[in-house]
Amino acid sequence: MSTLNVTNIKAADGTAGLTIANSTGAVTQTVPPSVTTPILVWARKTDGNLSSAGTINWNVEMIDTVNAYNNSNGTFTCPRAGYYEVHWNYLHRFNGYLRTMLQKNGSHVWGSGQATIGYSNNANSNAESQVSVFGLVNCAVNDTLSIYLQDTSASADMYGGSNSHNGFMVKFLG
Repeated sequence: MSTLNVTNIKAADGTAGLTIANSTGAVTQTVPPSVTTPILVWARKTDGNLSSAGTINWNVEMIDTVNAYNNSNGTFTCPRAGYYEVHWNYLHRFNGYLRTMLQKNGSHVWGSGQATIGYSNNANSNAESQVSVFGLVNCAVNDTLSIYLQDTSASADMYGGSNSHNGFMVKFLG
């Protein structure tokens, strides 16, 4: 029987490598894996208007590069630990306000109740406003991210017709 003694294993171009740490065979990766596709999910909402509190279900997945978005309950499950950039946008219709919030594991990331990061207000009953919001959050593996419609006033709603007015996007930053 022959023995091959190896300390380092590298790709032909030298860009990635493994190190055999000791006689136990423990392997460490010297170059952490990169995220080749920073956009992990992009989804839209096309299944109806929203005017009551709850998690927003972005029902149409346009991109889901890591199969981490659940379009039946509106949650994204983080495939790795690190910082995530989350964007959401919507068409705010009619008079009144809308408040939206980024949630991690079902809890508001910043504040609670009316302390939200997405607030829009229309003063006219015929008004429509395109609203865009984003947040950054540090997550562990298997943390969940979602967008929550906190509350509304008057006749305000989030339009959910078959268009591109509404969207949800998650990017991994590292």
